[in-house]
Amino acid sequence: MVSKSLLFFDNNITLVAVLTLYMQHSNYKKMKYKIETCIGSRLRSLSRRVDNIYRKHLEGHNITENQMSIIMALSKTGKIEQIQIGRILNLERSSLSRNLVRLIEQNYVQKEGASNRPQISLTKKGLKKSESMMPAWEKAMDEVYAMLDNKSIAGFNQFEKQLSTN
Repeated sequence: MVSKSLLFFDNNITLVAVLTLYMQHSNYKKMKYKIETCIGSRLRSLSRRVDNIYRKHLEGHNITENQMSIIMALSKTGKIEQIQIGRILNLERSSLSRNLVRLIEQNYVQKEGASNRPQISLTKKGLKKSESMMPAWEKAMDEVYAMLDNKSIAGFNQFEKQLSTN
């Protein structure tokens, strides 16, 4: 039987059906962990939910959450090596490159310098975009933070710190 917490957590009929079939399989009882307690799966699900909150608030800005993160980071760092912004945001090289292509095409970001170590920065249009997105970003942050209490935030910060040191 699927627990209520799983139904509340994912609310995804397909996942519930797959988990139900999986739990009926004899190997399920031999597993050290129950599949519905998989941290990776739960984090990905939470990430999708948080992304949806940002998407809702970014509606009309014609920009993705990753692109918003890049623009917001560049508004704080100024000109920086492309690889550094990827490290700051923990973006894979391919994700960063794909998003930078779109931001450059929209004239929000400029790239200059050596091709092996390019520097990126916001254009004037990109700076204006960061300023126009700020209220939407803050509303998204407010919505996410309103779901958490201080103990939850502290626990999240500790978990993130532990993952970052490994």
